[in-house]
Amino acid sequence: MTGALAAYLRRRVAVHTLMLTGFFIALMQVLELMDMTTDVLDRDLGIGGLAYYAALRSPSQVVVALPLAALLGAMWAFHDLARNHEMVAIRTAGVNLKQIVAYLLPVPLVVAAAYVVLSQGVVPEAEAALQSWWVATAPHDDSPRSSWIRTSAGPVSYLAASPDGERLTGVRIYILGEDALLSERISAQTAHWQQGAWHLEDVERLDTPGGQAPARNEPVRTWTTNLSPDDVRLADIARPKLSSVMLLDVIGGERAASQPLSYYQTALFRSFVAPLAPFIMLLLALPAARGLPRRSDGGGALLLVLGLGLAFLLCDGFMGALGTSGRVPAAVAALAAPLLFSAIGLLQLHFSEGR
Repeated sequence: MTGALAAYLRRRVAVHTLMLTGFFIALMQVLELMDMTTDVLDRDLGIGGLAYYAALRSPSQVVVALPLAALLGAMWAFHDLARNHEMVAIRTAGVNLKQIVAYLLPVPLVVAAAYVVLSQGVVPEAEAALQSWWVATAPHDDSPRSSWIRTSAGPVSYLAASPDGERLTGVRIYILGEDALLSERISAQTAHWQQGAWHLEDVERLDTPGGQAPARNEPVRTWTTNLSPDDVRLADIARPKLSSVMLLDVIGGERAASQPLSYYQTALFRSFVAPLAPFIMLLLALPAARGLPRRSDGGGALLLVLGLGLAFLLCDGFMGALGTSGRVPAAVAALAAPLLFSAIGLLQLHFSEGR
C-alpha cells in the first residue's frame, strides 16, 4: 500500500507541476514574442525566424518557470487532496506529513535535475547561438557602438564582431602594467582568431609617456590573450548565463569577462544553490495540505503558500542583485534566501504534525 500511495502522490504533484511549467512557458513566449515580433520581421526573417527565436529562448524560460511551477504544482495537488478528503484518509491511515514529504522527494529531485541539465549545458549554448544569429541578421549600422570586455592584458574594445566571434573590427587594446596603470595602447583595423591567438592587421602601437618604445605602425601582429571567440559571442549579453565550469574559468582568469568579478562569483554560488529551490518550494506548499473544505482557513492556507513562495523568489532575486553589484559577499547573497526559507519550511513541517 505504501508504494502505491507514494506513486499516486508523486503522479499528482508531477502532473500539476508539468502542466504549470508548460503554462508559464507559453505565457512567457507570448509576452516576449509580442515585444520581439516587429524586430524579427523587420529583418525579413519571417515566421521561421520567430519560431527559431522562440526555440532558442525556450531553455531559459524553462529554467525561470521551474521553481514557481514546483511551488504551485505542489500547492495545487495538496489543495485537491484536502478538498476531496483524500488527505484525511491518508492521515487516518497513519501517514504523517513527514512521510508524505519523503514520498514526494523524487519529484523535486527530477525538477532539480532538469534545472541543472538546462542551466549548465543547454542555456549557455542556446544564448550563444541566439546572440550569433541576432548579430548575423542585424542590419548594417553606420554608427556602431563599441563593445567592451576585460581580458588578462587589460580592457579591450571593438566596434563589430562576426557572428562566430572569430573576427573583430575597430579593435583597441589597453595593456596595463604591473602597477595596474595603462602602459600601452594597441589599435588594429581587424583581428582574426587563428590557432589559439588573435592576428591583428593594420596595427598602431602607442606607448604611454613612461614607455620605452616610440609609437609605431605594424602591418600585422600576433596577440595572445585569454579572450576567445566564445567570450566575444557572449560579450553583448547583458546578463550572460554561464555554466559553473565557465564561471570558474572567468574567476580564475582563464576566460575574458564583460561583467564585474562580483557578478561571476555570485552566479557561481547561486548555480550550486539554485537546484535546492524545488525542495524548498515543496516545504513551503505544506499549508495547502491542511486546509479542509468545511474550515474557513483553506483560502488563508493558499494565500500563505503563495506569499511564502513569492517572498522566497523576491528575496532570492534581491540578494542576488546585491551580490552581483558587490554590495554583499557572493556567498551571503546566494545562501541567505535558501537558508531562511528552508528553515521556515522545516518549521512548518515540524509544527504541522501537531495539527
